[in-house]
Amino acid sequence: MRRHRSLQRFTWTCAMGVGLMFGCGNPNALIFNDSFLNYVSGGIVPQTPGPSAPMVLVRCVNSTGTSVQFVVTAEITQAVRDAEGNPQFDVDGNIVTERVLKTVRLNTFPFAQANELGHVFSCSSTAVERVGLGENLQSTDQGLFIGFEVADVPGFGVEAGLNPLVRADGNFECGDTIIFRAIESQGQPGGVRVESFVLPWRSQPECCAGPDTFGTLEAVIESQVGENP
Repeated sequence: MRRHRSLQRFTWTCAMGVGLMFGCGNPNALIFNDSFLNYVSGGIVPQTPGPSAPMVLVRCVNSTGTSVQFVVTAEITQAVRDAEGNPQFDVDGNIVTERVLKTVRLNTFPFAQANELGHVFSCSSTAVERVGLGENLQSTDQGLFIGFEVADVPGFGVEAGLNPLVRADGNFECGDTIIFRAIESQGQPGGVRVESFVLPWRSQPECCAGPDTFGTLEAVIESQVGENP
């Protein structure tokens, strides 16, 4: 299976909302922190991308007393393309696909408005098959780095201890929100363990008083897909 360590087109870590307030390119900027948006605006923003939305949102929540880096990986099925970006076809005229692993590292801190980060994986022109922690989606992978420092100090690596969520098994679907939460736990390596949750898009209220951040991002993704069939 091919690995993509760099950020790919259609994976988004800086898009709108609070992230824009702190500036794209800042690896520690808040992105999709809806609790903060609700607080400052007095309204409600979406918790999930919503029905038929071409994306899966992964949120990482740091509920510890130290800095935590989440190593988030998604297994993606995508079209094989040539050097010009054109999709390749087999002898029967079907698009040739491949599965790749795409990893992002989200740095969180133990203080208000910096303890959550999110990342969006598009499922418009690709399919999100599995999502988990660790570069190879193994339970023994180092899925968290505890006490990292920005100045190239990685911190203490901790095994994820979780099996990845699998779309084919019904663990999640496009439009859902996946949450990984780090909490303090005595007796665990690094004193931290991680839990996973899924917010189904069906739980999203039909109407929101606040900004439709996901609607804006959906329009951006769809416009990009139109440029690359």
